[in-house]
Amino acid sequence: MTTENDAILAVKGLKKWFQTRSSPKEIILRKSRYVKAVDGVTFEIHKGETLGLVGESGSGKTTTARLILRLVPPTAGEVYFRGRDVLAIKDKNELREFRRKMQIIFQDPYEYLSPRKRVQQILAEPLKLSGRASEDELSS
Repeated sequence: MTTENDAILAVKGLKKWFQTRSSPKEIILRKSRYVKAVDGVTFEIHKGETLGLVGESGSGKTTTARLILRLVPPTAGEVYFRGRDVLAIKDKNELREFRRKMQIIFQDPYEYLSPRKRVQQILAEPLKLSGRASEDELSS
């Protein structure tokens, strides 16, 4: 694996473990059980490359995407975007700016792509909401 500076996105050893409910016996013994939703995901994406996460339902694809965008906190791991440590970003405005540069495409298109709207309307909506394009720019 090359350094995080060579990749647009570098993910190293990313983990997200969710603690399950403990039985009274486990509480007394101070034992916890975890669901390992994401367990050691590592990959890099370089300029000109495309990555698709494929797997069965419940295999951690959406959780991985949410971890990368910091929508949920990781249990462990590292995420670098253009050499910047994403997990170290503290400022809310900086985090919002980072998220504007990435996009998750969820697996159920019917939930996110309204059959009542034209494709142009669907694509224009986030551009309007983020202030990246005006109504006039989008209608031309």
